[in-house]
Amino acid sequence: MPIKIPRLVRDSKTGIFYFRYTLPRHLAAQINQTSIYTSLRTRNNKQARAMAAMLNYGIEMSKPIDLSKVRELLKINIAEGVFEADTEDEQERGLRILEQMASLRQNAAPKPSASPDRIRSAERSPQTAPPQKHTHLMAAIVPGYIKEIESSLKPATVYKHKQTLKLFIDQAGDKLIDSYTKEDLTAFKTQMLNAGRVAHTVNQCLSHIKSFFAFAAGNGYAEVKRNPVDDMFIKNAKNAIKKREMFYDDDLAVIFDWKNYQKLAIKPDYFWGPLICLYSGMRIEEATSLEIADIKEQDGIPFFRVLDAKTPAGNRPVPIHSKLIELGLLDFVKRVQSVPDRENERLFWYLIDGHNGTKKNLSRRFSEYLQKLGVKSDATCFHSLRHTTITRFAGLNVNNSTIYQLTGHAEKGKGNAHFDYLHMLPMPTLKAAIEALDFHERIDFSNFNHRRAFTVF
Repeated sequence: MPIKIPRLVRDSKTGIFYFRYTLPRHLAAQINQTSIYTSLRTRNNKQARAMAAMLNYGIEMSKPIDLSKVRELLKINIAEGVFEADTEDEQERGLRILEQMASLRQNAAPKPSASPDRIRSAERSPQTAPPQKHTHLMAAIVPGYIKEIESSLKPATVYKHKQTLKLFIDQAGDKLIDSYTKEDLTAFKTQMLNAGRVAHTVNQCLSHIKSFFAFAAGNGYAEVKRNPVDDMFIKNAKNAIKKREMFYDDDLAVIFDWKNYQKLAIKPDYFWGPLICLYSGMRIEEATSLEIADIKEQDGIPFFRVLDAKTPAGNRPVPIHSKLIELGLLDFVKRVQSVPDRENERLFWYLIDGHNGTKKNLSRRFSEYLQKLGVKSDATCFHSLRHTTITRFAGLNVNNSTIYQLTGHAEKGKGNAHFDYLHMLPMPTLKAAIEALDFHERIDFSNFNHRRAFTVF
């Protein structure tokens, strides 16, 4: 039966071993802390026992005990390679030697003589773990954080949070939550910039980490203190974002030329997605996540009820352009309703939520399509359809209030009296603005037939 190693404890949730030093009563009373925990950063039992044995030996040999050197002992041992045995036999022999060394001194160590300043210095050391109630590793807290944000964020956004936290832990290490510093965040930010991430993306990742630390503090996993991500964001990052371009008339003529488009439109979302967005200004995810129940009618006007929107302002009614009806959209809706054993009630029922929602395949396929047509540039993509529509609204003298409501934009300026008092416009007013879109005067849709475009029914 192996010898029990004093002061060696194992975290039941993570399996990681810790070295626990219980402070003498008179010292514990001075700093209001009963123990000091040091992570051994291993789940290997033999390695942890060997490391703890050497730490015990170093502490027992110290007269008086210098609490600030507990972790330093561990660093020295690792630096000398004491525990880095090449084989299991070598590790076993090393363990026996260390246990024998530890057993040489079994008497209690004399009470250390330490001044309050010395104790406070040890307490402030970044290598000293927090009190037992805050001995939580970051990775152990992440699942609870993810579960909480899943109730309010889209799956695609939750996935981004997961990936960011994983990247941060991979680089900074899985440490006690209170032990992360601004140096860890600076290193993470620098690594992302060196990897070619744009400033806006870096800031987005930092916001994910900041949200996590706020959750940890608010739920008692960490001391309530200043968030380590504060003041870490790159200033003016949005100004560096590459602006998307609209499509011009000659681009649209090529994109929606049926001899080209029929090669793209082999699935319902490939056929209808670009058309719906062109004649409404919707975002791609808003179009691909539409449900059959979102095709509604008011005052005799068919409209889309957009609910799965990017912002609260995005929840809105959008009248269906007569050209979409002429091309057979409402007929398509009826055909979808007749599909047996549908897995969901989406208009494009075969799409499933992935890491990027329901839009991934259409977005990628459309970009490939633009590339083949020779109209792709660094500044054009599926989202350029939205730019095209909004620009066309403005060119047709549709007022800003109507454009904002139809496209789901929120007014940027806070406290704007005009927008504070503006309520949803009447459906006929919105319909008139939608009908003003005249792309069909520049595009030949005469050969478009959704019944011949795909065979998924």
